[in-house]
Amino acid sequence: MGCCCCCASGKDRVLPVPEPDQSEYEQFQKLLSEDVGPGGAHGWQIKQDWAKDYKQHFKMRICLRNHESGNPNKLLRADGKYQGVSPEDFLGFLLNPENLPGLKEWIDVETLPEGYIKYCRVKAPCMTARDHCWKYTIDRREDGSIFVCIRTTEHSACPEKPGIIRAYYYNSSLFKMSDTEEGVMEMTEFIFQDLKGGLPPSLLNAALPAGTMETNKKEMKLLLSKKPAA
Repeated sequence: MGCCCCCASGKDRVLPVPEPDQSEYEQFQKLLSEDVGPGGAHGWQIKQDWAKDYKQHFKMRICLRNHESGNPNKLLRADGKYQGVSPEDFLGFLLNPENLPGLKEWIDVETLPEGYIKYCRVKAPCMTARDHCWKYTIDRREDGSIFVCIRTTEHSACPEKPGIIRAYYYNSSLFKMSDTEEGVMEMTEFIFQDLKGGLPPSLLNAALPAGTMETNKKEMKLLLSKKPAA
């Protein structure tokens, strides 16, 4: 993305908070139960539907809806099918995203009973640097699936720094091997982010579907490159 004028600040936008009486997995299941079909009660809009065939060994459906907090950034749902990879492959990438665009700093802050605290700083061309303090919640389910939630948090080792914008990020994902397609992993993820600063949410919302596809394309290329040759 090119330069943009900071004509409005996102500092005071309402940000989501975890439900105090629900686990991250329960909140994910609540989102998963929402109907994404036309005319559904929650207002999901399918921005990219399932492709007929696999391309680059994956295919996806991407949907957006308004966020219940009133924040103008959209909530994204992505459903994907991936050939030749496993839930552990995707978990490994989330814990150490080797090709994260603009990555300048990555720190493993703390190991938790069910996850981690991690800090990262990123810098895109012509934009103010952003940083993140993330809490990872990891749940290896009895059926072999893996649930992962990444949510912005606060930590004494990750204070906000002058000249860097502390962004907000939420990603909850479930990875499991398909019951109907051999060698295929299935994923559903929900993503909500607010990069703050003067970036217009309308532009970011418009870029989400294509950006999600491109991110998954790069991720699959990286993961498959690590697999032994057949």
